[in-house]
Amino acid sequence: MDFEATVLTVDPSDADRALLRDVLSRGGYSVHEACVTTEVIEAAKRIRPHLIVLGSNLGGVDETELCRAVRAESSIAGTPILILTSGQADSIVMAGLDAGADDYMLKDSAPELLLARAKRLIQYRRLAGLAILDRQLVQIGRLLAGIVHEIRGPLSVIRGSAELLRLTLQDRPDELQWVESILRGSSLLQLRLDHLMGAVRTGAAECRTVDLNSLLTEATDLFIKSLPRDHTRVKLEVDGGCPAHIKGDAGRIMQVVFDLLANAQQAVAAHGENGDIVLRTSGAHEEAGEWVKLEVVDNGPGIPDVHLRRIFEPFFTTREGGSGYGLYLASEITRELGGRITAANNPEGGACFTVWLPVNSQSPPPPETTRPDAAAPLQS
Repeated sequence: MDFEATVLTVDPSDADRALLRDVLSRGGYSVHEACVTTEVIEAAKRIRPHLIVLGSNLGGVDETELCRAVRAESSIAGTPILILTSGQADSIVMAGLDAGADDYMLKDSAPELLLARAKRLIQYRRLAGLAILDRQLVQIGRLLAGIVHEIRGPLSVIRGSAELLRLTLQDRPDELQWVESILRGSSLLQLRLDHLMGAVRTGAAECRTVDLNSLLTEATDLFIKSLPRDHTRVKLEVDGGCPAHIKGDAGRIMQVVFDLLANAQQAVAAHGENGDIVLRTSGAHEEAGEWVKLEVVDNGPGIPDVHLRRIFEPFFTTREGGSGYGLYLASEITRELGGRITAANNPEGGACFTVWLPVNSQSPPPPETTRPDAAAPLQS
């Protein structure tokens, strides 16, 4: 696995929990423990484990009830469950599987077998989730493509008619200004349609020269218009030394910005009725490459340390009703563009997400930049 997985073990026996902790820790897992079944749901909701291991000392009834309780809790319902048995009757094992457990194995099995089972369950659930995500994105892409197609037809008629009018009004500047306004508006709408299609387009990124400042201004404009009035203040700060043009896919860069702004807005909204979000850009020279850094900084509650390494995992979310793949998609898109994205907490509160984008496609991968605090706090 390319990430540190978290396992929650449940067993009333101190000795058995210690044995599980030793085996799983040596396998590279981060282990959390619960000694009674009444602690499991709250612990799982807090740490969002990749796997729950039920020890052999729980008893068939407790295992069955606990499996049902996990599956009934929407925020952790997809967590794989592994049951350890000590040679119990097949009927008890079957009851646990029917209640929602994913697999079982004998308690006295070799440690290597436990690690192999754990890895298989975590990877299978992750791949299954990604397959669902891919299907959802395909459906969204088809829907959006249809909507864009329906808009482009009338837009072409409007633009063509306006261009004909402009030819007939060359000697009437007072009237010509209204036609020019129509042409500017239709051009802007066409650009935004192209960006929307780029955000869901499959295949390789289409890297072209992008006016980054104009793109970010457009993105924040659209985002602010989607918010309730006076709900969240969004500011755009641009470093004068930042390259104005980079090689990239405008639609996909806009999608990343939308995802990060939406994530910040949800964080500050959950923390209070109002909040500040700053979209900040600056230039950077690292490892013989030129980079642009986009920072989305908020003054929300920040990110708990236990979640900081996991927020870019697919389907990881702590927000009620959250999908858990907005930040994952932002991370994947940034990777496709030759960059990367990191997250950190600000010393003065709130979080900072940093996107590194290469100025040109020849830049090497950006350096590791994850750290406990962000580079600069949000300024009110």
